[in-house]
Amino acid sequence: MISRTGRPAPVYLQQLPLLLPVNAWVSGLALARSDVIALYPAAIILALLFLLLLALRYRVSALLLLLAALWGTGDLLLDAGKVAADDSWLAAPTACSARIQSIQRTPSFTRLLLYDVRRSDGARLTGNALLYIYPKESGDHQSLLRAGDTIAFHARWHLPHNRHNPGAFDYSAWCFDHHIALLGSERGHLQRLARGSSVLQQGRERIERAITGLPDEPAAILRALLLGDQTQLSVSVRSAFAATGTAHLLAISGMHVGMTAAWAMALLWWLLTRREAWIVQLPVRGLAMFGGLLAAMSYALIAGWPLPAVRSTMMLAAAVLAWFLSERNAPMNILLAALALILLVDPTAITSLSLWLSFSATAALLLWAVQSRADHALQAAGRRQRLITAITTLAWVSLVATLATLPITLATFGRLPVYSIPANLLLVPIYALLVMPAALLAELTALFNLPTLAGGFMQIAGMAAEAGLHLLQRMTHLPAGNLWAVHPPLWLGGLYLAGMLFAGRQALHKRKLQAALSALLVIGLYSSAVLHESSIDAPRWVVWDVGQGAASTLLLPDKRVVVIDVPGRTGSRFNGGTSVASGLRFLGFTHVDLLILSHTQSDHLGGALSLLHSVNSTGEIWLPDVPAAHKDARVLAIVDAARAQGTPVRWLAKGDTRRLETDTAGKKSATRFNILWPPRGFAPSNENNTSLVVSVTVAGETELLWPGDIEASSERELFKAGLSPVHAMLMPHHGSRTSSSPGFIGALTPELAVAQVAAHNRYRFPAADVIARYRAIGTQVASTANGAIIVRWHGSHPYTLQPEKRETSRRMLARYWWQRLHAK
Repeated sequence: MISRTGRPAPVYLQQLPLLLPVNAWVSGLALARSDVIALYPAAIILALLFLLLLALRYRVSALLLLLAALWGTGDLLLDAGKVAADDSWLAAPTACSARIQSIQRTPSFTRLLLYDVRRSDGARLTGNALLYIYPKESGDHQSLLRAGDTIAFHARWHLPHNRHNPGAFDYSAWCFDHHIALLGSERGHLQRLARGSSVLQQGRERIERAITGLPDEPAAILRALLLGDQTQLSVSVRSAFAATGTAHLLAISGMHVGMTAAWAMALLWWLLTRREAWIVQLPVRGLAMFGGLLAAMSYALIAGWPLPAVRSTMMLAAAVLAWFLSERNAPMNILLAALALILLVDPTAITSLSLWLSFSATAALLLWAVQSRADHALQAAGRRQRLITAITTLAWVSLVATLATLPITLATFGRLPVYSIPANLLLVPIYALLVMPAALLAELTALFNLPTLAGGFMQIAGMAAEAGLHLLQRMTHLPAGNLWAVHPPLWLGGLYLAGMLFAGRQALHKRKLQAALSALLVIGLYSSAVLHESSIDAPRWVVWDVGQGAASTLLLPDKRVVVIDVPGRTGSRFNGGTSVASGLRFLGFTHVDLLILSHTQSDHLGGALSLLHSVNSTGEIWLPDVPAAHKDARVLAIVDAARAQGTPVRWLAKGDTRRLETDTAGKKSATRFNILWPPRGFAPSNENNTSLVVSVTVAGETELLWPGDIEASSERELFKAGLSPVHAMLMPHHGSRTSSSPGFIGALTPELAVAQVAAHNRYRFPAADVIARYRAIGTQVASTANGAIIVRWHGSHPYTLQPEKRETSRRMLARYWWQRLHAK
């Protein structure tokens, strides 16, 4: 390979001629579709300079980069058209009809992914929609719905929107990339107009019947493996797999697609080698591998053909082709070509972590496998030696895949998988040799309508899956078995990758000791960085955007973290607890010193269990010492979870005080908590009035007030007892008219009052007259309707209100330009 300047290209470019072109294609798509590089003028100038430098030496790569940027931009505009919905869809509840593409059921709601959505006036939605059905509104009839059904319903629609918290998941971007234009909830009665009766759906129902009857946890695992339905997986099951670095075993992606192909190839190989004539006359290897690919595609199709499975199938095809052509072409060239093809067909995949997880693992394994194939071939003589070789190979596969994908795994699941290698060494054989073969046989016999055989095979698969789950759960109870880490910055992942590439280069040159030492050094430094918590020099109060609920956090010097309330629905996977934990990790904290739960309503404590399971430790939990709290089932579950973790629970009431000591650079200070309400044993008819009211003094000068949901009657009692002015406070009861009485806030005279509310909430909180009362006494009013608020102090005065705002993204610009181009 000769460069444009006439000089020979570097050796690695001669061996991998597709490396630069594919990198250029990836870079161009990333510039167009990824928000990693902000759209600042300086960034644009640097990108143009890079393109110019590339064009001077590698003209083809520069052209590909430019074409990819144009291709990605065009695809982005097409996607913007698919998610376009005018304001007429956002009016009062609308009569609609649609077809069901998929269904996800949880204990608290059913979620339908709809397509071909039409209004009663004939208007048609260009994209898809998500419809939430709650049992109280629809009864039990939603359990009869199936994918493919046509339904009629009334729904109140709204546009996808994000929770604007530090480090929050970009839900709007996810909806955009999946062509979801609207979200809605059912209002009134839902009716099925036509039953979906495709052959595929009938087959899925037979598989579902074969799974029915298994215990809940193994049944949920097999639904995830065979039907792509992860909604039934419990928090404990997800946590066990995520903490041990084996979450890939729950997804229909590279691992299971590869297992399905391997078993099909082995079966076809065995059948085609039964006769000597077939061995001579037929391309046995080619037929076996082609059959394996068909089996993998069929498996993914029955599971709903999810995008990760599509990409994994293409990766598998590339890996097989690379293995065949490894004598004539560098295997990485074939894999690079597959990556380019995937991104050509699906440019949205450029931001998919599952794609880069599959590609990184496949590339690392392919490089290692080709390098060591000769060595393993020499070791394959003898049964004992073959067994040793198989175990060694599995260990190396687990090690290479774990190390290659560690930053992506940590960014996805938030945990450092300390026991990933032994967990994979144990679980991969169980799934490869027991769970998947038995599950695939159960699936096959169910499709051929042999329910007895299907049920028997499913029982075997379920028992093996349950045994594997118990192994993982035991591992999570080992020291550092469930270790949460801070959110790793992108540059740290880049340094990790560079270090591992250096170690890999040493290994390829047979410098095993140097390679091992380099890898250990990189892992040690990376682990230390992601386990190190942040320090701050002044208090910060974060009021989180959690919708129509309450959650805030006081961050203190000496790495002290105080969380006040975390909302959530029963059975919800994502709630205020997960939002707060994720935000804390982004800010550099993985523990909570004190969790205060003001009262028993879900919009204040429904996410507490999620928070307890999403941090490394919780120092104490405070609850109101009132009958309503002592007998509440949700509170009892929180107490049980705290007891299991060794976290003390304190029941507090009016007159109690607590101190939290901090030490920063040798300077000691204390944060004082005074419980102003409720009286011990208080049992009013309105549970809002049982809320803990906490006055906080930070470093002897900053006063905060957290009043929960108390209403006017409790405010009057507090006013009579005497109140001191505060610098900042939460509005009682989210700014309801039943709270924030004039005498109460007049005695407090806060400089800042924050209302925790959802955007466009149906209660219309905070009430306009309540806002007027605060402003009349000179109080600055803030709301979480537009995002989280971060309050900092200068001395004793709040001086910064910092809404957490996301930068203008490519998708928002695409929406804007699509609307401009189609404006009438």
